[in-house]
Amino acid sequence: MFFAKTALKQPVTFNMKRIVLMLFAAVLMTACAFSLAGQFTQLADKVAAKGADYTPEQWEKANAQFEKLVQKYVNDFDGISADDKKEINAAIGKYMATALKCGVSGGLKQINALLKQIPAAVGSAAEGAKGFLEELGL
Repeated sequence: MFFAKTALKQPVTFNMKRIVLMLFAAVLMTACAFSLAGQFTQLADKVAAKGADYTPEQWEKANAQFEKLVQKYVNDFDGISADDKKEINAAIGKYMATALKCGVSGGLKQINALLKQIPAAVGSAAEGAKGFLEELGL
């Protein structure tokens, strides 16, 4: 009882340094997910993990989201760093390989037309798809 009485008399203090560092870490982690490369990677990973169980409607939604990301990539290509381009191209390859493996080809024709606007992206995406298919043993 003595401890409880003395503990209640002490003012509650917050360690502001710890709070600021935790907020900074949270902002930094979410910023990575909002980058174009992070969005591509997140979508490709999600589709690779769950795409085999997708309904046609889910594939349509995923392809629409992917097409929007590809359009952003085409529009902002010159302003994207080489490291981000490499990550994006790998994610494009992974997404397309998963879609082809799952038998989805209709929506990918439009995406291929967009990718043909960037010759370097098509080559890198094809390399990424090849590597992903090799990992799957196909």
